[in-house]
Amino acid sequence: MMDNMIANQLSTENEQKILERNQRITKRQKITNRIADEGSLLGSTSDISHILLHELSIFVNKLSQANSLAEMRASTESLKNVIGAIEGKVASGEVELPYQIKGQTAALDEALTRAHGVSNLLK
Repeated sequence: MMDNMIANQLSTENEQKILERNQRITKRQKITNRIADEGSLLGSTSDISHILLHELSIFVNKLSQANSLAEMRASTESLKNVIGAIEGKVASGEVELPYQIKGQTAALDEALTRAHGVSNLLK
């Protein structure tokens, strides 16, 4: 009787995991078919990373040389011109970012878990 209960519980847990995995696969297939293939998504991610890296470098270098509040504000101009409008688009609902749908904590946890796993493989 107890063995049967454990088997049913494990079976239910496994079925749930399979359902969740299949839902994730289905969503990823829709993204690939309707939005962009993996190469395009990776290219966009790379482009955005490089833009942010470059703009952050400009900001940090200008900020590190600022001697006044006015110069500190001026150091933000390039970064603000490049990405400043995103805040308004997100706030108005014109744009939704995937992490907002997943939840910020879940997205960060997922990214950190993946990063940690990759780091362990690199050791």
